[in-house]
Amino acid sequence: MPQDKLTNSTSPPEEAHIDQEKVVLKKELGFVGATSIVVGTIVGSGIFVSPKGVLENTGSVGLCLVVWAVAGVVSLGSALCYAELGAMIPLSGGIYTYLRLGLGNIAGFICVIERFFVADCLGILIMLLTFSKYTVSILPTCGSPQLLEKMIAATTLVGLTLINSYSSKLATRVSILTTFGKVAALIVICVGGVVFISKGVTTELPSGFSGTKSDPASIALAFYSALFAYDGASHLNSLIEEVKSPVKTVPRAILFGTFLIIVIYIMTNVSYLAVMTRSELLGSNAVASLFADKVLSSASILIPLAVMISTLGSSNNSILSNNRIIFSAARDGNLPDFLSYVQVSQLTPFSALSATAILSLLYLVPADLGQFINFGGFLQSLFEAGVFLSLILLRLRTKKYADRKLKV
Repeated sequence: MPQDKLTNSTSPPEEAHIDQEKVVLKKELGFVGATSIVVGTIVGSGIFVSPKGVLENTGSVGLCLVVWAVAGVVSLGSALCYAELGAMIPLSGGIYTYLRLGLGNIAGFICVIERFFVADCLGILIMLLTFSKYTVSILPTCGSPQLLEKMIAATTLVGLTLINSYSSKLATRVSILTTFGKVAALIVICVGGVVFISKGVTTELPSGFSGTKSDPASIALAFYSALFAYDGASHLNSLIEEVKSPVKTVPRAILFGTFLIIVIYIMTNVSYLAVMTRSELLGSNAVASLFADKVLSSASILIPLAVMISTLGSSNNSILSNNRIIFSAARDGNLPDFLSYVQVSQLTPFSALSATAILSLLYLVPADLGQFINFGGFLQSLFEAGVFLSLILLRLRTKKYADRKLKV
């Protein structure tokens, strides 16, 4: 690579600058941008498309809402841990950085290899394929829908990668706009539910805890489904070197964003249960669309558009944050050095962005991603547990991080 375009970044800076030694990432994220990353990453397509896993495994409306609330509190606790780590260690890389510092370089290396080759690519593709499915559903098409869906996913991936390569500020603006769109759609659902309840339409809500399942395995699956829906607050930590005043901004954005989503998710589920029957909820793979048909009538097209906006925004946020993990690992020597190169003119990790995009495009070739997804999901759960262990170990043994600004 020409030296006037890409330069290796060898150490995390306090401020963004260019000199003869290194080029570093630029601080572009304020509170609004940081919060949009948190909210926009948590809210994908699940709450719109098929939030039935919790109801299906609890068996009752009452326990379903309890699980959503408890899972929200647990997620808030997890978010607080990441907020403390972000205030304690203002270095990009998120989960990789915390595992490396808490459990050692080998743990960090295993994590980044799994993220680089499996989790990050597949996570982006799942959202982009959902985006393309909804796009195809509103277009007049001929030929193979699957081929068209993959072409749309590939084109969108390249477009989002170019946006993130051109400017982190532009990528953040995309995040803010799409987050506003998806939150607005959820608020419309919540308001629709309140209107129906005020008219005396409560459908499944009066059934309370009737039909509650007592099988521990089913309850555990319900919690897993709810916790999965709340996942995403930690993505901001991967971008921490690009956050203005990170010690203050990161904890505030994580806490505010997570709490906002807890309230919206519970209200959204109350609205679903007030308007639709249990059989409609469990039998539909597009719950929000069914809700819109009943509540919004001729304006029901807004919900498929909201799903498209939501998955597009989540894809952008994942591209924005995931590549900072690759960048940080390459800077530490755990991945090839060229992946830590930063483009001088735009101060973005162009090499890491390009490498992830190429790998993601290769994953589009196979028809079934299921085996990769299951494998990646299992390892990701282990890494998350490792982060909490790292926090405890860093508290106990590391004097360097003793002066913490936040303690959970």
